[in-house]
Amino acid sequence: DPAGRALLQRMPAAGGRAYDRWRRAWEPQSQPSFCGPASALAALRFFRLQAAWTQQDIYQKVIAPHGLFTKGLSLAHGVEMLRLLSAGRLRLEERCLTDEAEMSKLLSEDLARAFEEGVEMCLLVNYWRPWGGHWSPLAGWSEGKVLIMDTNAQRLPPHWVPLSTLVKALCRLNEVTGRPRGYVVLRPAAV
Repeated sequence: DPAGRALLQRMPAAGGRAYDRWRRAWEPQSQPSFCGPASALAALRFFRLQAAWTQQDIYQKVIAPHGLFTKGLSLAHGVEMLRLLSAGRLRLEERCLTDEAEMSKLLSEDLARAFEEGVEMCLLVNYWRPWGGHWSPLAGWSEGKVLIMDTNAQRLPPHWVPLSTLVKALCRLNEVTGRPRGYVVLRPAAV
């Protein structure tokens, strides 16, 4: 929409470059429960590590054999999926907090690095939506709002949300694991 395009245009040049990379790397999830594989595939493409993976391959060759899908893909299981897929080529950092103030501070710093300073990194969020947990990449940061490249594009296309809204959704406890949902920071291993 016009307001979303205006937020994109007001991002620093580094943010625009990161958004362009995400736009080319992203694809919607191919199955209802494939938000994790779709996010992982987008991250691999973002870092030009995709090789021959598909969302179905990620599920069949990584998630299912390692028992990572139990009533969804938790943050810890998502990190393990990404570790296995990156084969040591990416450094992964998990951000899992219930304290909204601390989560807001960490996420703001990571967003600034990615979309203002131009650090080569990506952020994959495991957040709560009214109908359940969900994985998606973040593709922009402008004027206190975050661009979520929602993998379930049929339900909700890429959209901007206030930082505070996303933070609440990240700090919400996963009822299965008892831990907050959180997010993952990915960087090239050499950085």
